[in-house]
Amino acid sequence: MLALLSVLVFTCVAVTAWAVLPDASRRAMQRRLYSEVSEVKRPPLWQRVAVALEPWNRRLPTGAYAANVTRLLEAAGFRLSPLHFLAIQEFGVLTGLLAHAGLAGVKHMSPVGLAFFGMLGFFVPILWLHNQIKQRRLTVGRDLPEIVDLLALCVGAGSDFMGALGRIVREFRPCPVREELGILLQEVRMGKRRRDALRAFATRLQTPATSTFARTLIQVDRMGTGMGEALTILSEDMRLARYHWAERFAQQAPMKMLIPLMISLGSAMIIVAGPILMQFIKGGLMSGPQMSAESAKGF
Repeated sequence: MLALLSVLVFTCVAVTAWAVLPDASRRAMQRRLYSEVSEVKRPPLWQRVAVALEPWNRRLPTGAYAANVTRLLEAAGFRLSPLHFLAIQEFGVLTGLLAHAGLAGVKHMSPVGLAFFGMLGFFVPILWLHNQIKQRRLTVGRDLPEIVDLLALCVGAGSDFMGALGRIVREFRPCPVREELGILLQEVRMGKRRRDALRAFATRLQTPATSTFARTLIQVDRMGTGMGEALTILSEDMRLARYHWAERFAQQAPMKMLIPLMISLGSAMIIVAGPILMQFIKGGLMSGPQMSAESAKGF
């Protein structure tokens, strides 16, 4: 009787669980739906502010500003419109004014302080953008010779240039050069001439190495010379230029390390010799009156 009751209880629990819990297909469908819903995220705050301020910024005379900022954004690898970047700068101005109000107090705010913090908030995004451009150019100068070596190897093995470029875009590690070469490949596949795509590639990156790379391939395209030989010569030149750059950078390292080394040694000397010097000064000041009193007693 007890065994029959146990079987009945187990059966009821199993049937209830089977009815309530979803099966494997339903669980897979729920995971897929939840993953798709979780991928849809709200845009960040600066993007929402940019969208809100875009109708007002369109009324401003931003012709020269838009051209300059577009060039900087392309060099930094950001796919933003100039009006969105202007909204970021306006948000920076507001942040600077609030920072001045928080530091000085609302009653002690001055026009000079407001102007200084406002200009600081306006130009901080520009400085950050220039820093990103510098870091990206260093990465491009390091990775482009290796990519040219791989292109020369693929072309020398019998592949055409576009096939070799597609393989580099698929299999090379993620880097700015790979992203820009992927854009170049897409432009050529959509019908743009290869020389025009190469010019756009050099314009976006704005480095001497990419300009040399684009100029060489455009000349090969015009003159009809061998692509493999041109890439081999170009890879040797780029490898030699990178070697000279690394050698020059290594020669600058001791001078850059000198100032931090002097600061650290000075701090160590102060920490070690400071207490001894203080004791010596105190002992010298105290020994003077004692010696004068002893000499007076002797006389």
